[in-house]
Order: sequence, then C-alpha cells, then structure tokens
Amino acid sequence: MSEIRKTSGSRAVVYDIAKARERKEATATAAQPADATGISEGARELSRAREAVQQAPSERAERIQQLREQIARGEYNPDPREVAKRILERGL
Repeated sequence: MSEIRKTSGSRAVVYDIAKARERKEATATAAQPADATGISEGARELSRAREAVQQAPSERAERIQQLREQIARGEYNPDPREVAKRILERGL
C-alpha cells in the first residue's frame, strides 16, 4: 500500500491522500470512454423552434397583443368546447 508511509521523527503512520486520489483517478479514467462533444437532439430541436418563431410574421405579434389587451379588460371569452376540440385535434 503505497499510500501509507511513516513520517520522519515519529512512529505515526500517515495516510497519503494525494497518492490515493491519483490512483483512484487513474483507474477511473482508464475505465471511462473519452469525452465526446456535440449538440444534443434536444438542442437542435430548440434551435429549429427558435428560428421558426423568429421568422413568424409580425401579424402574429399583433394578434397576441390584441389578445393580451382583451384578457386585461376581461373581454376574452373563448368557447370551452372549441378549445377542447382543438386540443384533441392537435393531440396535446
């Protein structure tokens, strides 16, 4: 056990943490494959979604603003059956 050594001038045995860590890291590194870099599929999908939103026409932004104003005034009352129907059609 190379991690255990006697200190000079005393009879005490000291555990050498540094060597133990080196040995542990060496065995862990040997067992693990090399790191790989790349972009995950989730990141690619998020990037495509962001691009689609950025390319959307400004009409959509205007419509969203109108809906926000209607909601703030308490005038937005969608038909619950129509909302449910569209949710089912889209499979959400």
